[in-house]
Amino acid sequence: MRDTVFTNFDEQKATLWGEHILPLKHNLHERSTFTNDGLATLLDSIPEDRIAINTMGPKGDDVSTWSYCQRGDLSGEQLIEAVGQGRIWINLTKINETAEEFGDLLDEMFASIGVHVRDLNVYRNSMGLLISSPNAQVFYHADVPGQSLWQIRGEKRIYIYPNRPPFLHASDLEGIIRGVTEEEIGYEPWFDEHASVFDLKPGDMLHWPLNGPHRVENKDCLNVSLTTEHWTPEIRRHFAVHYGNSVLRSFGWTPKSTDLYGPNAWAKFGLTAFWRLSGMQKRQSFKRKVRFKLDMSAPGLLVPLHANNGMAQA
Repeated sequence: MRDTVFTNFDEQKATLWGEHILPLKHNLHERSTFTNDGLATLLDSIPEDRIAINTMGPKGDDVSTWSYCQRGDLSGEQLIEAVGQGRIWINLTKINETAEEFGDLLDEMFASIGVHVRDLNVYRNSMGLLISSPNAQVFYHADVPGQSLWQIRGEKRIYIYPNRPPFLHASDLEGIIRGVTEEEIGYEPWFDEHASVFDLKPGDMLHWPLNGPHRVENKDCLNVSLTTEHWTPEIRRHFAVHYGNSVLRSFGWTPKSTDLYGPNAWAKFGLTAFWRLSGMQKRQSFKRKVRFKLDMSAPGLLVPLHANNGMAQA
């Protein structure tokens, strides 16, 4: 097995994987998959439930402006045009499951990681494809599984913060893990004084510690990026313990332990399994509401949807 993706993944960087912020170089941006024509064809072939389209306010931290959009009748080519003109963020979620070439690419990427991080025991992974507007942004948030960001076209700036208080509180992480809140969490501008800041260009990749809060600002250019997420047995334990703690907190109990091993951990594993199998997860999970429809003839390319006509997304 050999590394066909990275150009600078050495032994020193392998020791940093998962524990520290790790910038790497890759060659994916040199491949022909990510032209406008290729992306437009892809957008026309992907099921609607795998295309998340968002808009947001200009620079600032008003999370309430982060809104979901209907595609309307736009073709893939028109969607790319809209991204170039508007303030739009498109995420083709789990694209490895719906486009064979991306499934093959995901396998190649993790095989190349495995050449260097030999004890990385990944049992599930997935890929998202991001197509986003000049000067678009993603607000301060945290993700649940292991995360990496791969820059393909354009440039963006990413701020990564410590995965501990005050930047990430246990109750906030628990809410994200249990799906009762969005990924966005409380942010203060002074957090930036403690952030690690990276300007990503095509060929740059960034991996950071589990649940590390982060936010993204595109430069004044259309951006294309890949995101990968992965699960290991350790990450699964982390998920189950924090999920169980969230259930306990919902009953007024303040959890005191996040240990991943021992009797308390096993009890939380059981509570997590029961809660999810009981249907409570689905009943209590956060529902996303679509507020706009894309329209090339509308101001800002967005047509507001009446509250009664908004579509909810699980």
